Amino acid sequence: MNLLLTNDDGIHAPGLRTLQDALADVGPITVVAPHEHLSGCSHQVSFGRPLQVTTLAENRHAVDGTPADCTRLGLLHLAPETEWVMSGINDGGNLGVDVYMSGTVAAVREAALLGKRGIAFSQYIRNHENATASDWSAAASMVRQVIEVLLSKPLQPGAFWNVNFPDPQNLNRASDLVFCPLETDHLPMQYKLQDGRYHYSGIYHERSKKPGHDVHVCFSGDIAITQILPHGSA
Repeated sequence: MNLLLTNDDGIHAPGLRTLQDALADVGPITVVAPHEHLSGCSHQVSFGRPLQVTTLAENRHAVDGTPADCTRLGLLHLAPETEWVMSGINDGGNLGVDVYMSGTVAAVREAALLGKRGIAFSQYIRNHENATASDWSAAASMVRQVIEVLLSKPLQPGAFWNVNFPDPQNLNRASDLVFCPLETDHLPMQYKLQDGRYHYSGIYHERSKKPGHDVHVCFSGDIAITQILPHGSA
């Protein structure tokens, strides 16, 4: 099974390396990722300028473009034999309405639009200041747990999977895989005016948590899995 890996945190992000290591036994891997951090770029693509591809190693390429650009170049030129596109592991959750802003998710949405199956992986971490390498080790284990189930599970035509791992710093039990819908309420919207500029100050983990939806599932310590169509939740 041929895999294309990308992300929005950049080619050198630890989450991307973790994903590659976790999927090493699944099949041949080609990495095509942005050369810089582009979190929150959504489904932006590059027009009106050429894209530079830098080959860092065999089957490992950095692109001066967006995650969606990386998917396009990967599927059309760098790894046309790809069967699955995997994006992540994002450093932070991509839950609910995050899927419309996330470059991680957009990379897989682009794959779905081009007729390929895919999974977006994100790691929710409530306190990044206390994050350690062991957090990524926990994520690698959860990737393998998810892959064992999702690779053989049917997808609606044009759909893809969005997966969010719970905060590894607060796990006190094994996490279950929970198939759930997206949370539909918006993120907390708060801005503070300081020095003539508005600074966003919403607190991510204080967002709405409808029981049974992906935010609630993930914040409760389980792995939230949602099947998404390119235009929204399936």
